This record gives sequence, C-alpha cells and structure tokens, in this order.
Amino acid sequence: MENSIVKLRGYKDGLHLIITPKVDLVEVETAINKLLEGMNQPLSGTSIHIDLTTSPLTSDDMKELETYLTENYDLVVSGVNILDENDESPILAAPATHSIAPNLQADDQPDFGQAKIVRQTIRSGQTTSCLTGSVLIYGDVNPGGEVVASGDIIVLGALRGNAHAGAHGKLSSVIIAMELVPLQLQIGTYVNRPPLGQKSRGYPEIARVGAEDVIIVEEFIKFN
Repeated sequence: MENSIVKLRGYKDGLHLIITPKVDLVEVETAINKLLEGMNQPLSGTSIHIDLTTSPLTSDDMKELETYLTENYDLVVSGVNILDENDESPILAAPATHSIAPNLQADDQPDFGQAKIVRQTIRSGQTTSCLTGSVLIYGDVNPGGEVVASGDIIVLGALRGNAHAGAHGKLSSVIIAMELVPLQLQIGTYVNRPPLGQKSRGYPEIARVGAEDVIIVEEFIKFN
C-alpha cells in the first residue's frame, strides 16, 4: 500500500517514484520497502524517475538511495527531479486517475462493445487500430508492429511489439496475450516498458492498471 512518504505512478514518460519526505533516509527506505514488497508484480529491471520536493535528503543520501533501489529491487534510476514545494510540477500535480478525454461528450462516446478481428500477424512497420472498441488478433504482433484500441487488446499469439489499450482513457481496459513479451505496453496514459530481452513465461498473461496506478502483468486464467 502507498503511504504519505512515497507513491508510485505511471505516466507517459514511464514510471515515477514520488517522494515527499519530512523524514530521514532510513524512513524513506522503509516506506519504499513497504510499498514495493506489497506489490503483486515485481519491477525488476524497470527504469524509474525519482521526483521529490525539498527535503532533508542530501546528495549523498540520494546516491545511497539509488544504490538501495538498484541492489535491493534491480531498479534503474533514469533521473532525479528535485523540486521546491511551491513549484508546479506536471508529474506531481497529475491526478492518480484519469477520465475519458474532454472532447468525448457523453452522447458520442465510442461503443466499447464493438470489436475488430484481425486474422493475420501484425508485422514490423504495420499498425492495426480500433478506436470504437477492442481488437482481437489471430496471430502475432512482431517487434515494430503496433496495436491500438479504445477497449481491450487480445492477442492469440505472441505480443512482441507495442500495444496501447484504452486509447480514449478507459483505464479498465486490459491487454492479454498467449506470450506477452512486448516492447511497450500502454493503457490509457500509463506506460510500461519491460526490460530488454525479457523471455516468455510460457503461459498467457494479462496487463492491467493495478491499485498502485501502474501497469501490472500477471498470469491470465480467466476473468472474474
């Protein structure tokens, strides 16, 4: 569970660890441990940004924190943003949940019940999309291929390219594949970039937005 010291959020540029501490490094690390250990999907190999407001943490503390994240959770810190508490930050100010884009009025929202069926493999350089519902693919999505849907994306094969479900902001959308080894997953505005060279786990998987407002991937058995 998240707490008042640390939060984990997924945004268009990736995963952000947001720290708003009034405490020392030990308490920050304890809060991070509680947050990450409570997640049902490991983030090993994930690249993250650290966003924090002015705090008691020194530059040496930050170096130690980066080492802590790398050694204990195999996280790659790609950047650190240190902000004054009075600064306006598009990341820190962003809401934890999102709604359908404002230009989609209630009477002209797309029908998410409509689906597009694709009976072929999506090859490198090809894009298939359905902005009125879900996409079902009888085949693979190769590296360099892309699938975009306003609803769900289901691949009855290997997903090795890019997939963007919930393109109009529907965060309940999911991405399912028999082999889920993508270059990038996106649901609504949340992005997940798995580590390069990730291998198939040998069973169907589902990607969805979890309770921590990040995309999680887990074994797919059936819908509840």
